[in-house]
Amino acid sequence: MKKIPILLFVLSLLNCKGPGTKDGSSNGGTTQKFELIVDGNKKNADPGSIISCGYTGAHLVTGYLSEKEDVQLSLSSYMQDLKPGTYQVYDCKSASECNETMPDNNQVAQYGPYPKDPMPALSLFRTAFNAPKLGLKPLTLTITSITDEQMEGSPLMTKRVEGQFSGSMAHVEQEKGGYEWHVVAKTQVEGSFSVFCSIR
Repeated sequence: MKKIPILLFVLSLLNCKGPGTKDGSSNGGTTQKFELIVDGNKKNADPGSIISCGYTGAHLVTGYLSEKEDVQLSLSSYMQDLKPGTYQVYDCKSASECNETMPDNNQVAQYGPYPKDPMPALSLFRTAFNAPKLGLKPLTLTITSITDEQMEGSPLMTKRVEGQFSGSMAHVEQEKGGYEWHVVAKTQVEGSFSVFCSIR
């Protein structure tokens, strides 16, 4: 499967970006929190990490980028209105089974190493799919709170969005000369966040 990692594209769309804090506290101003656990291992936020969030075109897009931890994570979830609730996030291309009940709303969740030159191998990236035959379920994103809060220094209107996510993400490939997909590698990803989100 040939897929260009999307986080750099995601970050280019967002104007509400800020570093995490060492203590992960959330007390207004410019403080944001993003906790990420990969296969049971916590990725510690550091002052150099980049946290991004934006809501535009019926999509909530969040991103986390840390050179120190060598990780990037991006979540793009379709929601007609920005409000608390539980959402299923999955890529409808390649291995996913999408239909009337699991529509393709141009959303995706992707995890991988920090972007470098040369770019890391595509086999190191993981994507959320809706592929029951492969044992892959969409990533679950739950928005628990949305409050009016302006990020200091941001020219855009912002809100504070809090929530959590969890699910299995995988690298899949097609059999040579065939149409059947198989899972090459799978990663369990979970976490929580309290971030400023730009509203357009």
